[in-house]
Amino acid sequence: MIRSRLYTGFLAVACAVVAHASTITVSDVTVLHQYQQTTNSPCVFDNSSCNQPAGFPAALLPVASSYNQDSLTYTVGQIRGIVGDSFFVGMDVNQTSTNQTLSLFSMSIGGVLTDSTNILTVGGMEVPPTVGGGNGNGYADYILTGFTSLAGLNANTTVTFHVTMPLVNDGREQFFLLSNGGLTPTPEPISVALTGSGLLGLLFLRKRFANR
Repeated sequence: MIRSRLYTGFLAVACAVVAHASTITVSDVTVLHQYQQTTNSPCVFDNSSCNQPAGFPAALLPVASSYNQDSLTYTVGQIRGIVGDSFFVGMDVNQTSTNQTLSLFSMSIGGVLTDSTNILTVGGMEVPPTVGGGNGNGYADYILTGFTSLAGLNANTTVTFHVTMPLVNDGREQFFLLSNGGLTPTPEPISVALTGSGLLGLLFLRKRFANR
């Protein structure tokens, strides 16, 4: 009975965390050569031509017609040391004139899903040819934004990514981290909850003293 209650409680807590997952937004890059893949913007998914800093490997995407791929496991300290606590992701596509599809990109922190695209609800986003950077030349054609900030997290906390593309037609893509240069970071759900609780507590105390 006790074990059952503990398990139920664990599921409730896990579901509560996942329920607050942030939505990753996928946007087209319209300025040519705006975001470049470099050692300061390391790949988490590689097409064998990424420029990686020492000690920061990337998962090599397979030569296949679809992806359902996990990244390697990183630590907050590894990511923080290169791009900081707030970042977004560049996607450099390789494709023919036929559109590909991106169904899912997600991030998990400490083994818990924290960020995910919402495009699964509409069956996947078509990835048409774009002027963002060109066909597989090391520049982002799309950017993925809305990732949870790593600020305040222990440096040893794990971070992983996942990508699902049901249709790939012209070689492998790159997905690489870009330092958040002015883009508004998504606050951590736990931090938001704590901040909200603190404000409510202050309002309660203020009202209590005012009534004396």
